[in-house]
Amino acid sequence: MIINKKTVMKSWLSICYILLFIDDVSLQKTVEGFVGSSAVLSCHYNKKLQDLTAHWRYNDIKNVYDIQEGRGSAREQHQEYTGRVQAFSHEFVKGNFSLKIENLRLTDAGTYCCYIIDTNYQECTDLSVKVKPRETRTKSEEKSERMNHGVDIKADEIVALLIPLLSMIIPLCI
Repeated sequence: MIINKKTVMKSWLSICYILLFIDDVSLQKTVEGFVGSSAVLSCHYNKKLQDLTAHWRYNDIKNVYDIQEGRGSAREQHQEYTGRVQAFSHEFVKGNFSLKIENLRLTDAGTYCCYIIDTNYQECTDLSVKVKPRETRTKSEEKSERMNHGVDIKADEIVALLIPLLSMIIPLCI
């Protein structure tokens, strides 16, 4: 089989063109948790910006948590989340704006979006909350659940990990 150099070059250029636009897409993933446990909703922005402002919203209605100029704020937080939400403030400088919701309730199920202001970036997570089945658990299952904080992250999470890798490939394409 003979491969034309021009065809190969066009293919590479097409891939590079697509990769250039992956950086500011909206990522959607699913996280599952159980009533009474906790869930971590991830939000990672791969560009370092000083004093970044981000907002976490539930179904685009309720204010879950704000990060204003690099500092966490629960000042305008909806009362349903009072005392149950935790951010990792030491990670903000690394572009990690993930949020932990503790003591999950069935009413917490829904879509949570992290909006990073002054960029076109948002990262959304569908949170599914279930009642823990009353079955006998082995000690290894209990240990595994404690390590995961009762959260199962779907394969879509891999997409979030691939974006930084793909952003390193882009300069090779230019």
